[in-house]
Amino acid sequence: MLDAESLRVRWANQSCLQIWDIDSQMELCERPLDPGMAETLRQAVTRLQADRLGNDISPTQPRTMFTDHPSRTAGLSVSVFPMEDGKQALLVEVLHAGQDAGSDRVHGATALQLTPAMISLYDADHELIYCNPAARETLPDRCTNLRQRLVSETDMGTILDALDSSDSYDVELEVNTVDGARWHQMNFRRSVIAPGGHSSMLVSAQDATEARRARQLAHELAFTDSLTGLPNRAALGLYLEELLDAEGSDRPEFSLLFLDLDRFKIINDSMGHAIGDQLLMEVAQRLKNTVGGNGLVCRLGGDEFVLIINRFTATAKLARVAEGILHVMAEPVVLNGQKLRTLPSIGISRHPADGEHASELIEHADEAMYLAKSRQSGYCFFDSKMTARLNEKVKDRLGLENDLVFAVQNNEFELYYQPKICSRTLAISGVEALIRWNHPTRGQVAPDNFISIAEETGQILELGNWVLDAAMKQQRQWQDAGLIVPVSINISARQFYADDLLLNVSECLLRNGCDPARIELELTESMLLGDAEAVHQTLHQLSSMGIKLALDDFGTGFSNLAYLQKYPLDILKIDRAFLADQTRSMLMGTILEMGKVLGLCVVAEGVETAAQVDWLIGRGCDQMQGYYFSRPLPAADATRYLVEKLADGHLDEKAA
Repeated sequence: MLDAESLRVRWANQSCLQIWDIDSQMELCERPLDPGMAETLRQAVTRLQADRLGNDISPTQPRTMFTDHPSRTAGLSVSVFPMEDGKQALLVEVLHAGQDAGSDRVHGATALQLTPAMISLYDADHELIYCNPAARETLPDRCTNLRQRLVSETDMGTILDALDSSDSYDVELEVNTVDGARWHQMNFRRSVIAPGGHSSMLVSAQDATEARRARQLAHELAFTDSLTGLPNRAALGLYLEELLDAEGSDRPEFSLLFLDLDRFKIINDSMGHAIGDQLLMEVAQRLKNTVGGNGLVCRLGGDEFVLIINRFTATAKLARVAEGILHVMAEPVVLNGQKLRTLPSIGISRHPADGEHASELIEHADEAMYLAKSRQSGYCFFDSKMTARLNEKVKDRLGLENDLVFAVQNNEFELYYQPKICSRTLAISGVEALIRWNHPTRGQVAPDNFISIAEETGQILELGNWVLDAAMKQQRQWQDAGLIVPVSINISARQFYADDLLLNVSECLLRNGCDPARIELELTESMLLGDAEAVHQTLHQLSSMGIKLALDDFGTGFSNLAYLQKYPLDILKIDRAFLADQTRSMLMGTILEMGKVLGLCVVAEGVETAAQVDWLIGRGCDQMQGYYFSRPLPAADATRYLVEKLADGHLDEKAA
């Protein structure tokens, strides 16, 4: 036996030593091959590696095996076998002239006694007639027939079919061993038993279980999302590639649903990534249960998922699927003692109507998802007309994002102030500071069009700190002018959870000389969903400064009444949606009564009619805010408004 790469001898039996007149295996292993013999064997190895068949080399030709050694008339039979160390071994059998070559080959099997390759020989009925020690060590007692050796009953038929068309067959199969089921890399080859010429099957094998496990692990790492266990983006690409590679009538119709979770970012930022991850895992499981065996669910990353629905593209059926997903996702998830709900926006594209390629289908479903999100419709089907509109929106958003970077330093922002009115006296009891962007080319940009961009890019921190400072500066200027009016300032989620929030607030108070009692910080319910201890500590530290704390937009989010008792809140602001929808009036009345019981100042937003004013006054609402009294005003106009109200006796310092 030689190393197939270096052609150095690794082992020889006693007969081989006698043929070449060599005293020991050690001497034999140190001898270099004759150059001519080396070239002959290299050519044989090349042929063997190409077709894995045994190779006879001129049985009666005189041979010189080693350099400076007499020649012998002999033929050679050469085979290649895998070794345990991953290399290949070259088995060279020397066939004497005049001897029966078949008999020599059978006896030559003794050369395999030391190889770690498992070599077995089966007769025409597939009964075991020989196995070398390596094979014997792994063979269970009951496996005397090749069929018994194989775990899968169908493998035997596959092997025989392969050998009907070829003399050799390579395959990785699961086999029974003394250690249980293992995977072996196997070579099956037709052979003949001499001297009778009976057909047989020579089987060589190498344990491939660990290598297979390593491949499976590598596959999982490459194609599985580590958090949810769902197929990832790469796996989606392969799945779509297989679907789209089918030809003609076999090419299937299918639909692609692109999902993005609404409000997930707020939950993730406020409650922490650990809670966000648990929510994503629950979403993944619900999606899998909804789709079942009708398709594939993948996670692209973040809060984006893709569903492939096989075999149908009918609008009505897909609408039912989308509505079913929305229904399942509407059920709150209880995490860390909190009920959380995040509904998806779903975009739908169909093959082949909406694209022939995977990239087209994903892109078109993504576009439809954005349209569903902007419409707040839950789901939306792709149509070719939406592409131009969405491209324009994307360009517009990118332009705003780029311009926002320099807007603060270019002094493009301005604060407007909307008055709050005391319901008992109808005097001004405070103002809310609202940011406006005076864009150099677009004109005034509404907050709805840039606040979300600032939050996603992180610029909300710089912007929020600017608002804090500018609003406190204005409050001090009014106070110096004899206009004692509290100012409400909105705080973003990123600001609230930033490490320097308390420092920034205290520095702004000190720098502008503001009375903390005249400053209100407005928070949203989503900010209170995070670490309860950290939230509690931050709110108490702000409250201890003398600042008033308001819970904004109450009723539109989680509406957790426990917050109103648990945290040091002073003001409860009811969202404008309650006044706009008359069917919610009973609930709004309940909130007003609850505010009284808890000792909170209740403010109604979105007041636009005299009837709403009368209704709120009649039910004891403390303060009102809305267009009925005044739109948000720039600082100069707000100052004139306050001066006029002061002159009329309608600036209510006591209410403030």
